[in-house]
Amino acid sequence: MWLLFACQQVDKSTQNPSNSDTALVEDTAQTNEITDPQAGSYVRVTGSVTWTLTFDEEAQSNGFEDCSYRRTYNGEERIDRPYLCPDCEIMAQGIATMEEGGDCHAQISNDSTTQRTELWGLGNGFFYRSGHEQRALGELGEVDIIQPDTEIELFWSSENTLQAGGIMLLEATGSTQYSVDSSLTPDHTTQPHQGEYSCGWPQNDPGDLVQDYRIDIGKTFPNVHLMDQCGERLSLWDLYGHWLILDTTQNDCGPCRSMAASSEEALTQMREQGIDVMMVSFLGNGLSAPFETPNTATLTNWVEEYDLQDPVLYDEGFTYALFPDFVENFSGEGFGYPTWLLVDPQMTLVYGNVGFGSWDDIENKILEMQ
Repeated sequence: MWLLFACQQVDKSTQNPSNSDTALVEDTAQTNEITDPQAGSYVRVTGSVTWTLTFDEEAQSNGFEDCSYRRTYNGEERIDRPYLCPDCEIMAQGIATMEEGGDCHAQISNDSTTQRTELWGLGNGFFYRSGHEQRALGELGEVDIIQPDTEIELFWSSENTLQAGGIMLLEATGSTQYSVDSSLTPDHTTQPHQGEYSCGWPQNDPGDLVQDYRIDIGKTFPNVHLMDQCGERLSLWDLYGHWLILDTTQNDCGPCRSMAASSEEALTQMREQGIDVMMVSFLGNGLSAPFETPNTATLTNWVEEYDLQDPVLYDEGFTYALFPDFVENFSGEGFGYPTWLLVDPQMTLVYGNVGFGSWDDIENKILEMQ
């Protein structure tokens, strides 16, 4: 019996909020299928959405009033984080601006800003959206047609129980469109690294793996290009041929620190026994913002404090978008930190677990599966 300690069990409602007074019904999230992030030209996405809030008698007796608010949107295509919306043929990051109805929005949200970053996506016959640049997009409504320079009508609705009491009906209507913009070029820091790695990582991508962001036992683990401690983007599939321990971690999590502190000694012992193993750490921005990217000092301190010799990556919402659903489906557990997955030398996902007990448990699992 394994004795595992996890720093935090993440409530799914904080990952995919749907029923709260803060109206995060706008920001529901889930993962989907993949399209080629490199295909096509870069596009600009624009749009406008009006939210209409209708409250029942109980909610009105608690001070809520029927109203509406409107935001406009202007975004540019983003191709470096396809894991946030694998079904999206187009995903854009841009600014949503509150044009009218700020007082209405204030009834259901503490966010008083008039502008915020949002992701909008189109694909597979649906419109997708997220209220954060590194949080998975949620499927909101079906669309009839997805063509450039064509107005695409939007509609979705949800019924929500208010914490103060009563029911709110939210209905969103609007439109979006996208067009090719030859002035848009990708930020070079978002592109996969070319040439040898400064950190000396292997470059073993076999070139014939099939990409799929629905992670599951027996399937190839998806490739991802995230910045490492040397300031370069590591392509995960370059580590093909090694057993990989994929560790999603936070610097303010005690069990995460215990796992990191003992990792180098444990990895050395496994290698001395003939196990060709590497640990890849995905570091988030702390337990209060797990889908955000830590700053350079935080990641550097993590590497130096534990003298980590294997890749430590800035987790740009990757593990938070994909790991929770896998953990729940695989083990029935709630997602927490650390969560670690085991990938075999052919890049096949073979095991996963929440919490940390001892490195002996991980070593025995590898030996069992060799």
